[in-house]
Amino acid sequence: MTMIPRRHFLASTSVAVSTAGGWGAAQALAPVAPAPKASKAWQLLAVAPQSHKVADLGADYRRGLELGLAQRPEVAVQLHWVEAQPTPNRAARSITAAIDQRPQLHGVVGWMSPAVEAKVAAHAQPLGLPLWASDTGADLPAAVKPGQSQAVVRHSLDLCASAAQLAQAVYQQQGPKAVLAVGQMEAGYDFVYTFEHAYRALGGRVVARHVGQFGPQSEEFDGLRTAIFSHRPDAVVAFYSGPQLARFGRWWQAHALSQGTWGLAGLPWLADEHTGGNTITAGTWSSAAQAERVWKQRFEQAALPWTAAALMGAEAGFSLAAAIENTAPQPSISALHQAWQRAVLQGPLATSPRTATSISHVNNRPATPLISGWLNGYLQT
Repeated sequence: MTMIPRRHFLASTSVAVSTAGGWGAAQALAPVAPAPKASKAWQLLAVAPQSHKVADLGADYRRGLELGLAQRPEVAVQLHWVEAQPTPNRAARSITAAIDQRPQLHGVVGWMSPAVEAKVAAHAQPLGLPLWASDTGADLPAAVKPGQSQAVVRHSLDLCASAAQLAQAVYQQQGPKAVLAVGQMEAGYDFVYTFEHAYRALGGRVVARHVGQFGPQSEEFDGLRTAIFSHRPDAVVAFYSGPQLARFGRWWQAHALSQGTWGLAGLPWLADEHTGGNTITAGTWSSAAQAERVWKQRFEQAALPWTAAALMGAEAGFSLAAAIENTAPQPSISALHQAWQRAVLQGPLATSPRTATSISHVNNRPATPLISGWLNGYLQT
C-alpha cells in the first residue's frame, strides 16, 4: 500500500516575461480593429503554465486567452506574459517579481493553483491589483481564513464537481461496481477521491484500482486487464488525460474491452477517443464532439485544439474583455477591480449543449457534497 502525496495542479516559475503581449495575436484574429496605443490599453500581467508532461499546456492557455480577447477587438488590452513551471513556491515568487517589475499594471490574469493564487493575491492586494485566476479545480481549495486575500475572479474546469457528476452517472446508468483506472498525472488529486466518495454515498463500490505505470509505455496498463476480468465490474472509470489518454484509448480498442459486459466512463475529453459503445462522460464542459458550434468554428479558424487549457484561456479572455467593455473608458486599477467584480463568465465553457452522438454526456449537478480525500489520505492499493 503506497501513500501518494497530494498534488497541486500546475502553477508557475521562471521570470521570462514577454513584453510583446497578446494583442498582436488577437489582432491577427480580428484584423478590423485598430491597434491600441499602449497608454490607452489595459495593462495585464498574464501567467501561462509550463508542464513537462503536457508540452502544449502553456501555449494552449495563452492562445486561448488571446482568442477570447480577439472576440472583443474594441477592448484594448496589452498582455505581459510570464511563463512558469509547476512548482508552487517558485511560481509565486516569479509572478510577484514580475508584478514588482511593472508598476503600470492594472491587473493580473492567468493559470494558478489555489496555493499559488493565495500567495499572489496576498502580494497583489496591498497594490490594489485585481486578480483573475484560472484553474482545473482538481484540488478543493482550503477554507478561506478571515482577512485572507483572494482572487477577484476564480474560474475552473471544476474537476472535483465533474468527478461527482460522473459518479452519479456511473451508478445510475452502469451499475454499483467499478474499477478505477487512474493516470500518472491524475493520481493524488482531490477529484479522484471525490469520485469515490460520491460513488460510495450512492451505494457504489470501487472493487479495484490501477494507476498507470511509470516507465516503458508498453507496460503502463499492465495489470488493468487482469483487474477488469477478475472483478467483472459494471464500469471501468478512466481518469486519464493528454497523451496517456490517447494511449489508453488505443489499448482499450486493441484488447477489445469495449465488447465486454462493462461500460466505460470518464471526464469529457474521453469522448474524443475512439473507445467503442457503452461509454458515458460527465463534466462541466463539453468535448470537441459536443462543442457549441460558434466557438468550435472560432477554434478551428485559429487552428487551436479543443483542449482544457485552451478552453480555460478562451473563457477568461472573452469574459474579462466583456467586463471591461462595460466599464469606464479610461484604464485604471480601481475601474478594473469594479469591472471584474461584476464579471459574468462567458465563452466556450459557459454552455454545454447536447448533440446526437454515441456517447452519453451528463451535465446535471450532483447533490453529494464535495469532500477532500486528504482528510484520510488517498491510498493506492
